[in-house]
Amino acid sequence: MTLIVSANGRESIWLLADRRLSYKGRDPKNDGRKVMTLETPDGVAILGYAGLGATALGTEPADWMSAVLRGRNLHLEQSLGVLAKAMKKQIPPHLLKLQNQEARVHNVLIPAFLEDSVKLYTIDLILKGKGEPFDFHFIQHVSSSRSGKMPRIGIGGSGRLFLLKDQSWVRPLLRLISAYDRGKVSAGLVADHLASLNFKVHKGVFDQSVGSNCIVTWRNKKPDSHKEGSGHHFYTEEKRNPGSETIPQIANGIEINPLVGVMEPFVSKIFEAMSSGGPKKELNKDEINKALARLPSKPDENLR
Repeated sequence: MTLIVSANGRESIWLLADRRLSYKGRDPKNDGRKVMTLETPDGVAILGYAGLGATALGTEPADWMSAVLRGRNLHLEQSLGVLAKAMKKQIPPHLLKLQNQEARVHNVLIPAFLEDSVKLYTIDLILKGKGEPFDFHFIQHVSSSRSGKMPRIGIGGSGRLFLLKDQSWVRPLLRLISAYDRGKVSAGLVADHLASLNFKVHKGVFDQSVGSNCIVTWRNKKPDSHKEGSGHHFYTEEKRNPGSETIPQIANGIEINPLVGVMEPFVSKIFEAMSSGGPKKELNKDEINKALARLPSKPDENLR
């Protein structure tokens, strides 16, 4: 299993996901990417999940979800509906292959901004056994209180019970996010706080199902509302990793990471020429277009 925690502020949304991929009979891996981001014409969302960490062939659901939404420039709730339908069909066969019966659950937490409103969605799939019916829910959460306010915290994965037993961590986290929304603290400070929370759960969960490493992702309601903008950090225990590891991203139907991968070598050659004092290089548009044409552009719902 894993740990995912979402937190909604007035001006920002946050998601923490640990990186452990557990296997029966062999050591776990701690390099999973259980999160992706989605931008649509009417909103922005972060999707993090617990349950199936990777298929038998090594495909991580984050990469698969990106492929499902690739080439589909839909509105936010339409996009989530398409993804939920694909999950209902594709995830169960892979969960049935898991030897650990307790792990046959897949949960997706989705904090989001839909236009100017903050939202929290979940997609939940629970398998009972081969040939038996399974429970499936795609929900937009609303408050049961008279205030009508959207729930600000979501928790999933095997670390959920640990965090529910002692909820003293909730108010400090929400206060810190509120301070960030007012421009009083940096995104890095909030991300570091969430990474420390993950490490606390890692040490407190007896079955070692929550890894020590994690990813913290945030998105702002207004892209230019903070100097540092939206982003994500990878952590080894509580230490922020240097470098620029990526997570899958879909923006208006375009898969961002492969696009960046195509452009990077061409841009690097220009910077190398500039730094060496050599002749100025120009972007080779024909070669770039050829490379872009080789990228997949259509949705692929087959989870291999």
